[in-house]
Amino acid sequence: MVGATMTDKTRHGASEAQRLMQGVFQVSNHARIRGLQAPKPRRTTVHARKSHTKSRAGCKTCKQRRIKCDENRVGGCLKCQSHGLECDYLDAKLPITERRVLPKSGYEDLTAAATEASDLAALTRMTCMSSLRRLNITPVLPIPSTVRQLDQMTPILQTLHHFDTVTYCSLGSHLAHQVIKICMHNLVVQNPSLLHAINGVSAAHLCHLLPANQHPKQYRQNRLTAAYHWKEALRLFRIDLESDAVDHSIDALISTMMLICVHQYMLNDPGPHTYKSFVNAPLERRRECLQWLGMAKGFQAVHQRLGDLMWQSIWTPVMKDADYVVLPLWDHLCQDETCTLFLELCGITERSSPEANPFYTPLEHLFFYRHLEPCANNFAKLITFVGKADDRFQTLVLQLEKRALLILAYWLAMMTRIQQWWISRRSSSECRSIVGYLMHDEDIRVRKLLEYPATVVRMNL
Repeated sequence: MVGATMTDKTRHGASEAQRLMQGVFQVSNHARIRGLQAPKPRRTTVHARKSHTKSRAGCKTCKQRRIKCDENRVGGCLKCQSHGLECDYLDAKLPITERRVLPKSGYEDLTAAATEASDLAALTRMTCMSSLRRLNITPVLPIPSTVRQLDQMTPILQTLHHFDTVTYCSLGSHLAHQVIKICMHNLVVQNPSLLHAINGVSAAHLCHLLPANQHPKQYRQNRLTAAYHWKEALRLFRIDLESDAVDHSIDALISTMMLICVHQYMLNDPGPHTYKSFVNAPLERRRECLQWLGMAKGFQAVHQRLGDLMWQSIWTPVMKDADYVVLPLWDHLCQDETCTLFLELCGITERSSPEANPFYTPLEHLFFYRHLEPCANNFAKLITFVGKADDRFQTLVLQLEKRALLILAYWLAMMTRIQQWWISRRSSSECRSIVGYLMHDEDIRVRKLLEYPATVVRMNL
């Protein structure tokens, strides 16, 4: 009995000592080290997506570039304006039958190909880009200074990507855009001259978008890239034109020629509006400054080499789109005051003929152009003027003959309104020079006919 009592007391004392020790070494919650605390779970808030209505009314150019159109109602979307691209947003509200890009007659093959373009575009680009990565573009006989500067140039994949996503949308009509998008990728891989031409026009477009006063480093890089690729494109194009295998590369030859025409027409050094204009150039340099007006000679050289084979190329729909029938000049006499003044000033009567009067053919086509809206879809027709300006007319322009300058100024004003970067800069600059040269002429008919060009280039008479 006594033993049991002693055992209970011993156990009671041990438990009391244990509770005492726990009280001594107990650590309160607020005294714990903050870094050893278990992280509290954070609540993640999932925001519901803002409801919106998907717009399908954007411009076609932004849809082709796969970017969102800002749908600016004044002058077209700002994204197209900032890149110097043609914008058809204001025309997008027309019925589909009125804004069809591909005409029905004669274009069945291209139309069928266009329906498959969306499915094949991604695969084609991947195949071609992988081939281009392995393609060696080093010239056969490189200039040492050029080789040392290759590391200072814009990478070829960057210029190709820019052409494939942006530049091609600013070259000619929407029909030409379809041809480039569908057919150009395979040609580039197999034809170095076309590859250099594409990189040249793409680098020149980057110079336009990144001017020297805002991006001096990028501008120098792109300018060097453009100069190198254009030099190689012209050299290889001459070799291709004289080659015996030219019949097997018709598509690439015509494509390269068209891009070279773009290069010849564009104004690389904008400067002041009248800078390097043939109007202000000395007589010995005037012909050199007017070379852009003779860009049709390249097309004529290719046509002479290929003959009827040209009509078997991928560009046949575009060339057919440029065809039109003009009315005799005398049928325009009673239409408006402008036609009457031009006919009177140029001395054209019912008995006049193209052989006897050098102004006859240019005026005949100019009167037809006046019925067209200056836009990308009419580009193929408007650009044919350079082919109608024969040597007699160009000689009169070089002599600064006022009637020839008036006709040229009217056409340049129309080309300015197309609003494509490689066209508008040259056209606006030369048009301003002509208006400034003729605005003080004593003939009231000349000043009256200058009103339209002066309005387009924003000059006060």
